[in-house]
Amino acid sequence: MKRLITILFSSLIFLSACDKQQDDPNAPECYIQMKQRYDKQLGCSKKGQMEVNLYRGLYQGKEIFFPMTMCPNCSTLAPAEGYTCEGEKIAIKNFNTEVTAIKGVYNSCTGNFMY
Repeated sequence: MKRLITILFSSLIFLSACDKQQDDPNAPECYIQMKQRYDKQLGCSKKGQMEVNLYRGLYQGKEIFFPMTMCPNCSTLAPAEGYTCEGEKIAIKNFNTEVTAIKGVYNSCTGNFMY
């Protein structure tokens, strides 16, 4: 009986470790923190058709991070807020004209950081 419990316990630990995706150890710490901050919003239903990825851009002289929906057939709103690496929440007044130098940080479909 003890052996069966030990095997079951070991199997559970092994299976739960397989489910967790490890972050890229070479990714900047801020990227990892922002991915964790937005983890519940990031996702991929179908690559190129419906994905929510993590991006960064410049807004009023500050680098901010925000999730953005990539869906060619959807009417989506631009992000209304973002965060700095220091954790400061920034309200974005006019995303389309005031956020510049937008670059990808994390692709939800591939599970890879971009840097």
